[in-house]
Amino acid sequence: MTTATIDSPRTKRGWSETAKNYWLDVILFVAFVIDMNTRFTGIPIHEWLGIAFGIALFYHLMLHWVWITTTTKRLFGKLPKMQRARYVINLALFIDMVVIVISGIWISEAALPQLGIPITPSPYFFEVHHISSELSVILLGLHLALDWKWIVTNSKRYLFGLFSRSTKGAAS
Repeated sequence: MTTATIDSPRTKRGWSETAKNYWLDVILFVAFVIDMNTRFTGIPIHEWLGIAFGIALFYHLMLHWVWITTTTKRLFGKLPKMQRARYVINLALFIDMVVIVISGIWISEAALPQLGIPITPSPYFFEVHHISSELSVILLGLHLALDWKWIVTNSKRYLFGLFSRSTKGAAS
């Protein structure tokens, strides 16, 4: 029998906000890495995973809505330079991800036709999709770099903590 502790990702009422953010971030990162390689996934999986990624990204934004609104209000006032940089990078990444999802839908070869929605792919949107996808790698790298301390701290807590708890239980 286990009990919830302060360091546990679950509380009596469910997952903590930090745990939700962490695991959603992990899922988004893994989906991003997989989806960037269409030779690995093929076009149908690439498109459906991209649509699911867009939905998960919207949920990610909702989890961070308080930070977004608070920082937006403070953007032109007193705000530490690192917070301002984080805001600008996050905004650029968000805009880029929206462009990726919309242009991806616009050039859909599998997902939308499977739903009975005929699309005539445009070479212009294919190029926009390709360029914005390449830019997203750079922006995501910057996003991860700015949040690296949070990533490491919570990986120790939620990811590596799972392994240490499971090995302790196996030893007893």
